[in-house]
Amino acid sequence: MIEDHFSNIWSLEGGIVIVVFVILFLLVGLIIKKRIQNNKAVVAPRIMRYLLLPTAFAFVLCVYIMDFSRETIVVKLTETILVIFAIAFLLNLISHLFFSEGNVITGKETVPKLARNIIQFFLVLFASAFVFSFIWGFDLGNLLTGLGVSSFVIGLALQEPLGNLFNGIALLAAKPFEKGDWLEINNETGQVVDFNWSSVKIVNRFNELIIIPNNTLAKDRIKNLSRPSSVHAELVTVGFSYDDDPIEVKKILLEVAASTEHILESPEPASLLISYEDFYINYGLKFYIKDYADQILLKDQIMTSIYGITKKRGLTIPYPIQDLHIKKYPDSN
Repeated sequence: MIEDHFSNIWSLEGGIVIVVFVILFLLVGLIIKKRIQNNKAVVAPRIMRYLLLPTAFAFVLCVYIMDFSRETIVVKLTETILVIFAIAFLLNLISHLFFSEGNVITGKETVPKLARNIIQFFLVLFASAFVFSFIWGFDLGNLLTGLGVSSFVIGLALQEPLGNLFNGIALLAAKPFEKGDWLEINNETGQVVDFNWSSVKIVNRFNELIIIPNNTLAKDRIKNLSRPSSVHAELVTVGFSYDDDPIEVKKILLEVAASTEHILESPEPASLLISYEDFYINYGLKFYIKDYADQILLKDQIMTSIYGITKKRGLTIPYPIQDLHIKKYPDSN
């Protein structure tokens, strides 16, 4: 009987299986060689060539060529080992595709270890259930019921971190900002210094670290001050007296812009008459800067220059004047 089983190896079907697996073995070897030459990861291909393919070959020979029953211990052990090697291959492949440098989601390693651990947990869980139930015939009904209750409790406990995780992955895929960008989020302005699975870290102009959870980030409006271009427009407003000629005032504002370092020549600065107020005319100087980080210092230089040149030209920057009238009533006594 055993001889009949082994004689099937030399049948046409057996020959085809042997040729197919030899070709696959050689092709995976070429892939490994090429990846080594390109300094790329070869863990998954090596698992495929030296573990998964030989075990799959043995399983196919036993079940489909030699016609062994799947209830025999040898076949069950072979199938169990095959599932283990398949899970190892899938875990390494997923890790390379989605969590390594140059991954298909972000192009760089930013997806957290927690995501990898969650995927590994569920893959191992499903593989274990398959092995024990379908291969070895164990009744997992009570175990699955317990796992269902446990999963519900764990899901409630991990609701917040998992929300941060998946919102972080969604933001990574959308790429609304990168490290170094200036953002305005929920009335907070700062430069991105780190972005991970749980939060975005920005540093404001006072060198204070602000941590914004991804759940909050996904709900708020994100204003990226560094995109679509790092060139940023700013507007400085200042009031002048009604006695000052608007043409002269606007000319002075443009002179200040031309003499201030780091203000771009293109797009050109613009001086604007904005509004008529109670005791002054409100003017604005719109200008462009290359880096948003220069905003505060440039505004200080511009306002200081405007004050100095207006004094030299005899113009007036008025300040509020309030007349207080005291009315004296006659003594009723």
